[in-house]
Amino acid sequence: MILALILLGMLLWNRNKLESPTVEVQPGEVQWTPSEQPAGEVVRLEIDFGNGAKRQFEALPWRADMPVEDVMLAAREFRPGIRYVQIGEGAGGFLTELEGLKNEGASGRNWRYEVAGSPGSMSFCLQKVAAGELVRWRFAGEADDL
Repeated sequence: MILALILLGMLLWNRNKLESPTVEVQPGEVQWTPSEQPAGEVVRLEIDFGNGAKRQFEALPWRADMPVEDVMLAAREFRPGIRYVQIGEGAGGFLTELEGLKNEGASGRNWRYEVAGSPGSMSFCLQKVAAGELVRWRFAGEADDL
């Protein structure tokens, strides 16, 4: 009789576990809530990993005189956000890593950007972006077309 009660208890406990599964957050993982879609003017961001994989933001908040650097900051704060590393600022600002993918140097592939289809001609910290424009970063070699 006691054995039957124990088996019945185990059966009910296992059935309850199957009906209401839980997802456990692993140590170090952060739970987040998606950002609200911005109101007003926006700018777009595309990250092209050069292998067919892309990440896109169709509506990041835009403001007048916004440089590409501020687009990147907006994408970092947006959820789900991006991760990147830059050295320097102003005219000397340079992106060295984006989404865990580091520049390879002069003979390899590196992160290069364009705004509205035109390759960047200055530091991304200074290049201005107009409302509605697309900022595109691509991991590519010198010979690759943007």
